[in-house]
Amino acid sequence: MIDEIELASSGLDAYANVQETIARNLANANTVGFKKNMISFKTIMSETNGTETSTIQTNYGIDYSYGNLTYTGNTLNMAIDGDGFFALETAKGIRYTRNGQFQISNTGEVVTDTGAKVLGQAGPIVIPKGGGEIIIDKKGIININGKEIGRLTITNFNDLTKLEPTGDSTFAAPEDSIDNTGEAKFNVAQGYLESSNVSVVTEMVDMITNMRSYEASNNVIKTFSDLMERLISNQNI
Repeated sequence: MIDEIELASSGLDAYANVQETIARNLANANTVGFKKNMISFKTIMSETNGTETSTIQTNYGIDYSYGNLTYTGNTLNMAIDGDGFFALETAKGIRYTRNGQFQISNTGEVVTDTGAKVLGQAGPIVIPKGGGEIIIDKKGIININGKEIGRLTITNFNDLTKLEPTGDSTFAAPEDSIDNTGEAKFNVAQGYLESSNVSVVTEMVDMITNMRSYEASNNVIKTFSDLMERLISNQNI
């Protein structure tokens, strides 16, 4: 009976983790370029000294499916239609993102709202003084007044599971996960942003289902606990 209580208790922990994941997704439903967090569980059976025990293994993941592209008309808003990530230079190293909500810094560099520098194939992209019309074509080539000043670095990966979330819709990745051999299957859409791929309706349904499962497991624990109290009481009579 104690084993059943421990298993139900581990189930409560699992449902609590699901609730946290759903809450994180809902909080970022309107975050540009955000990728849905996923969580799954697996029951692991083991045997020690002839006694079988069950534990619940928690697995976390990221849903990298594309979000919808939303037109903004802002010249420095960019979305990737297809595979790949924008490359950023940050104080903590290179990061990758699908959030193309960029701006120009006081030094003329194209940066994110956190100050990370947007990388081109020759380093951080710098807009020359004097301004002019900024045109970015489908392959990420940046032209100002008809003159090419750089090309966005769009990075693909051979194994997306190696990416590590680092906050602000950015990811870190080991160099050996970068795919430089395959054909680039993307278009850069200037004046667009990629929405989060979180479905609020789906998350709310999952939240309700998860809460019901949590309550059911809690009731199981209460039932077993009451039974144990009765057994102990009867033995003491």
